[in-house]
Amino acid sequence: MEGMLPIVITAIAFITFLMIINFLLIFIFYKKVPTAKAIVRNGFGGTKVAISKGMYVIPSFHTYEILDLSSKSIRVELLDDNNLITKDNVRIDIKASFMMHVNNELKQIKRVSETIGVTNASNEEHLKELFSAKFSEALKTVARKYEFKELLDSRSEFRDNVIDITGTDLHGFILSDCAIDYIEKTINQKQ
Repeated sequence: MEGMLPIVITAIAFITFLMIINFLLIFIFYKKVPTAKAIVRNGFGGTKVAISKGMYVIPSFHTYEILDLSSKSIRVELLDDNNLITKDNVRIDIKASFMMHVNNELKQIKRVSETIGVTNASNEEHLKELFSAKFSEALKTVARKYEFKELLDSRSEFRDNVIDITGTDLHGFILSDCAIDYIEKTINQKQ
């Protein structure tokens, strides 16, 4: 029994040493995902995404970025010379906000990171550059189907048609809503 004591102490010391090394590796290399964000890791092993957990990131082998999954609002204002024309040829000014977010699926997050880039996908100004033309075109297309009075009376139907024309899948983003904030006749109507 006396000969076993050094072996037991050595085994306990070795296990303790391994646990300390394991905790150090976790502390140094394990990156947690904050709420409403995703980690996109590139490098050895390809592109990997983590949403509700974390992942190991070894600096020599990987790079990682944090992708913001929260909703973004893109404001579109079509005023004065850049306004809408209705079915009855009335020029109208409109202000609308489009709410969108990254689709919370691994495949779509990977798609966003590869096509738009993680940094750009989290930047509302960049998203406005990417999507405002599409949103403006949808507003103009749908407005052409309504007369002015009809447009004022059925704003929710107008909004739904704008969402349908825009489509809900936008390079991995999802268009969740469109709010029409302002619709008025253009003050200086050109005849």
